[in-house]
Parts: sequence; structure tokens; C-alpha cells
Amino acid sequence: MSSTSIEARRAEQFLDARRERTPRRTRTRLDAFPRGRAARWMLRLAFALPVAVFVLLDQLGPQLAGSPNARLLETVAGIEWTRGDAQWLSALYPHVTVLIASANPFGRIGIGMMGAIASGFLLQKICEVIAQRSIPRSTGVILVIALAANPLYAYFAAQDLAGFLAITFFGLALADLVRFVNWGNTESGFRAGLLLALAVLSDPTGILFTAVAVLASPFLRHGRPPSRGLRAANMLVIAFPSIGAFVTVTALSLLFFGTSAFDGVASVLAQAPDRAVELALSYATPTGLLLAAPVVSAWLVAIIVRRLVAIPLSIVVFLMVNAAFVLGLIGPGSAGMTFTLLTILAITLIPAARTRTQNVLVDLVAVLQIVIAWTAALDRPIVVDWMTGIAGSIGALLG
Repeated sequence: MSSTSIEARRAEQFLDARRERTPRRTRTRLDAFPRGRAARWMLRLAFALPVAVFVLLDQLGPQLAGSPNARLLETVAGIEWTRGDAQWLSALYPHVTVLIASANPFGRIGIGMMGAIASGFLLQKICEVIAQRSIPRSTGVILVIALAANPLYAYFAAQDLAGFLAITFFGLALADLVRFVNWGNTESGFRAGLLLALAVLSDPTGILFTAVAVLASPFLRHGRPPSRGLRAANMLVIAFPSIGAFVTVTALSLLFFGTSAFDGVASVLAQAPDRAVELALSYATPTGLLLAAPVVSAWLVAIIVRRLVAIPLSIVVFLMVNAAFVLGLIGPGSAGMTFTLLTILAITLIPAARTRTQNVLVDLVAVLQIVIAWTAALDRPIVVDWMTGIAGSIGALLG
């Protein structure tokens, strides 16, 4: 054998050994998106930037009266930090949001920027879910536009820090919930439970989001071999941190102060009949059906991809949203929560289309979501007032 042939064979063996040492970089269902850490942070920054611009423009005008952020600032300003009794603990709820807002030295613009940062994390995670579930790129782009490129989402992120933090933790938890149930990743299950606990401690709507996540888990395809009690065990893993947080706070209050930190719940429930009347009146208006439009869209997608089990789930979630409003979990001035919640659920839970025809039909429903979001935004007086203020700020800058 010639020296040339020997060298060529050695070179081939060297390349084969190098290929064995180098792992293949095919995308898996657990890969982050984008893979590079720098690229992920750049994507989060890109998604946070539009909301940050709206926050800066809003800063040029007066504070929007009746917005959740305005109430949050009033709550923080009225807290007596020298106290330490059960009523004081109750005034601190939602603890995560109140502590973040109280540590913020920039007031109104600071809490708005925190909403922008949360928006960056939420939308990056939604893109990651879309990539992991192999949803076609065209559908994924339209879904992200339908979710975020509308006044409802912008108002929600810029003017409702507590609610938006809760739904951000919920969105992050859903991504881990899918990994836990579908693909058997136990670490993701514990992480989903902790994120839902943070949602509960960020806003009362977090209670709704946790209930939705727990209820949705049995409807997912389970990656583990079927066994008795598996679905109930999964639900307990997800719900345990949230239940534990409330039980711990209540137990400590009873132990040290002799009263519950949540004694104010009775007064909140006393207003439930008035809220029920208000809810009924909202459905009686010509545009009241817009509240149910995202549910109808979820039904259409479920029928298109032949995942009919998602239909009863969307109905139950919608009923839970209405019950949350009656029970006072959704405060006045909130807008965009129902639309954002149902859109995130559709992206996370409904299977990807398998055929070109299904892809086209799902894309059309996603485009319909854009129309629904803009129409609903123009029907909400507080969102219209906010948009008018933003337009006034832009007009003042342009002279």
C-alpha cells in the first residue's frame, strides 16, 4: 500500500473519530429558542422594546385614571412599613408585585418598564414553544402577531403590571407543563408548579391561571406509560406550590397574630352580585359577543386539527374567566387578559396542523384573531383613552 493511500486512510479515520466526538445539533423538543444565549437575550430585548416605547410616550402625558398601575402606586404609597400584623400582611397582597413596585425608585415609568421586560420574556418563551412543537413558521409568525401586535396586549403590558406578571409566569409555566406531561420531564413539572405559585403571589388572577393550568393538564397527551392515578399526580405536582404558599401565610398569621391574612375575602365576595349584574350587562351590548370571540376561534382551530377535546376545555376556561370576574379576581380597568390567556392556551396546547390545508385554515383563524383583538380594543373605553393619550404624545413630539 502506497504512503499516499495510508495518509488518506489515516485522515479519514481522524475525521470519523471527530464526527463521533461532535454531537449532532438537530433540534430536540427541549432545546431553547434561539439556541444561543446572546440570541435569546436579543430576542427578548426586541420584544420588550415596543412596550417600552409606549411606556415612554405615556409618561409624557398625565397618569391614566383607573388603570391597574395607578391603583398599584396608590396601594404602595399607603402601606405602613412599620407594621407587622395580619391586616398588614393582607395589605401586601399580591406580595410579589407590591414588593417589586415598592423597591422601584422610578415610580410610574419604572413599573411600566417592568411590564415591558416581562413582555420580552413572555414572547420569547412563546416563540420557544412554537419551535419545540414544530409549528410551521408562517403559522408561528401570525400567532405571535395576533397575540402581541394589538392595543389590548400593549395596554395590558404597559398599564397592568400585576396582571401581566401573573400571565407571564403562567405562560412560562405552561411551556414547562407541556414538557412535564407530554415528554415526561420531571424537572419541568416542579418548575411549572413554582412559576404558578409566583403567578398566584403576583395578582389575584394568578389563582385563575393556576386553576386553568391544573385543569388543562389531564387534556394533554401523556408521555409516560398509562398508570392509575397518573393524571391526578400530575395535577397535584402543579398545584402543590400554590396551595402551599397560601396555607403557609395563613398558618403563620393564625399562629403569630390569631387572625388570617385573608380576612378581607368576605368583603370582596359581598360585591359578587353587583359584578354579576355588570357582567350580564356587558354581554347585552352589541359588541358583547367580542368577549366570547376568542373561544369561538379556539373551537375552529380544534376542529381544523381534529383535537375536539380542546373544545370543552376552552368552554370551561371561559366560564372560569367569567367566574373570576364575578368573584373579584379581575379588577376594574383590566383589559386584554381574556384574549391573551386564550391565545396563549391555543398556542401551547392545541396540536400543530399536519397538512397544508390545515396550515392554511389555522393561519386564517390566526388572522381573524388580529381583527378580534383590534375590534375589542376599540370597544374598551379605558384602552381607547390610553391610545388617545399615546396619540397625543406622538403629536406633541412631532410638533
